[in-house]
Amino acid sequence: MAKKPKKKRENKSRPAKTADQLLNEAKNNHRKDLKDKLQAIYESVDMSTVGCEIAICGCACCKVAMPQMNYSEFVQLATDLWSKANKDKKIDVICKSIEYFFRNEYEKWGMDSLVKPCQFVGKYGLCTVYENRPLSCRAYGLWPEEEYEQRVDRFEEAYSEHGLTRDDLPLSKQCKMIRRADGSTELTMEELDSLFDQLDALDKKVGDFSNLQIKSKENYRTFHDWLLLKVFGEEWLTMLTTFMMAATREQMEDQVVQLRKVVETTLDLDRDKIEDKF
Repeated sequence: MAKKPKKKRENKSRPAKTADQLLNEAKNNHRKDLKDKLQAIYESVDMSTVGCEIAICGCACCKVAMPQMNYSEFVQLATDLWSKANKDKKIDVICKSIEYFFRNEYEKWGMDSLVKPCQFVGKYGLCTVYENRPLSCRAYGLWPEEEYEQRVDRFEEAYSEHGLTRDDLPLSKQCKMIRRADGSTELTMEELDSLFDQLDALDKKVGDFSNLQIKSKENYRTFHDWLLLKVFGEEWLTMLTTFMMAATREQMEDQVVQLRKVVETTLDLDRDKIEDKF
């Protein structure tokens, strides 16, 4: 009796993963427990403070500035925000980010180009993202005075052509009410450099930044710039920049209104889909 021919085994092996898929997997692995990794960095230097209490100073620093942050800090803050906020809140954050992006040139916006209150200041001046606040917020009031003064010097020089004095500039002085819980008054530059170096190292893993990009601070932006870059993409942001440079203040204000309608009607705000962009 003739033997039945053996069936060929089907090749059930999965197709090889693309370079992009492998890169995304690596990023996702590094983003696991991201909050714990960030906390470990923050706690590597004792930055516990006293003096920054509710409404004592009217929340002066938060009412004038939206903080800059490393990319990994943005990812943690934005991911947590997107998981908790309702659709209206997400739309508000995106549209306010567009407005802040436009408020760039002093010639067109005056002091509104310098004063951009933090979007995360809530009722009674409380920070609504306190656990995820970036290093720039944690270190405010603790910079070595000489270093902080030099930063203000550069700021003053840049805006002197507009007739602004040092006292006109937002945050020209650090808050004197903040002090370290251990009794000292400021961080050292060695401590600050160590903290930022650790964040840069984390950014390389979470965001795949090159050494050159880290050196040129491409991993360090304001929250609103990060959000627009990740939600809309670099090409769209370039188009928006071109429009901004040519437009009047009134045209930009009208564009914010029109873009809000676009965001409300066409942007997919589903958490799982939009988080992929962060």
